[in-house]
Amino acid sequence: MEKKRVVKETLPLLFLLVLGGALAGSVLANMESVLRKIPGLIVIVPAVIGMRGNISTTLSSRLGSAYHLGMLERGLTSEVGKENIKASLALSLFTSALFPVLLYPLSFFLPFEVSSRVIVTIFLVSITTGMSSAIILIILTFSIVSTSLKFGLDPDNISGPVLTTVGDVFTLLIMFGYANLFWWLIL
Repeated sequence: MEKKRVVKETLPLLFLLVLGGALAGSVLANMESVLRKIPGLIVIVPAVIGMRGNISTTLSSRLGSAYHLGMLERGLTSEVGKENIKASLALSLFTSALFPVLLYPLSFFLPFEVSSRVIVTIFLVSITTGMSSAIILIILTFSIVSTSLKFGLDPDNISGPVLTTVGDVFTLLIMFGYANLFWWLIL
């Protein structure tokens, strides 16, 4: 019976999310001009979008468990909600700052030159992208978990696929915007 429920809840959603994956790919393809202007940015793209999905799906799993245990009755304003938001934001800030720091030693092995101005630009793009998409995904996570429970669906079946796909699209769009902004301001 549980297998049928999982398939019933996830299969239609997964078909829709295939379109979201294609949208994320087209956003990345449209970033080509920015990626050529800021060498090295392509190196952090998989890490940034991957980490966004990891952090938001972990948050959704924790919130789903908290809802089931009755610890999240007041949503964002509950103590559990606040603590999970703080943890998610702290992880987002730490990982967003770490990627460009790790890029610098790796830049010596890249087939193109990465100047210090480019590293600073990538650092700013990574931090602003990570934090902006974290805020959007935190709000989306709470919405998905509460809506899933309202309709009697298991949030663990819904939130993971939705957050990773939507997170990819939003993160790439945000990164594209910030990369253009900082390229114009710094470089």
